[in-house]
Amino acid sequence: MHRTISAFLAAAALAAVAAVPVNNAWAATHASARVMKTADSKLKKYKGPFVDMRWGPVRATITIKGKKLKSIGIATSPENFRSQLIDGQAVPLLKQETLQAQSANIDTVSGATMTSEAYIESLQAAITKAHFKTPQS
Repeated sequence: MHRTISAFLAAAALAAVAAVPVNNAWAATHASARVMKTADSKLKKYKGPFVDMRWGPVRATITIKGKKLKSIGIATSPENFRSQLIDGQAVPLLKQETLQAQSANIDTVSGATMTSEAYIESLQAAITKAHFKTPQS
């Protein structure tokens, strides 16, 4: 046998649960999570502009921690399936090269020259925006 609870009783029960004070362990756990977020606030993200090319726009995003490039994001909007395949192979290589060089002074990927050049242009703009000092070669 099933019973139904009226909407009024359900609302009253929810209000009672919401009125229960939060214990200190929960508050301490969530306070430390906020501290960890502020400790990670040394990570700074900068986005370069979208650079248009024949196969769709490309944009670089850099994350800097201290004096190092920590991660690279590359947004592409491939126009067709072939472009998707090319970008799928070129993007990881461009990211790896950038992190290794710690600058926009990288080689283009063979077969993805236009994507590479658009990425490098956007990357250089993001680095300039961040006032990031690239290592001297």
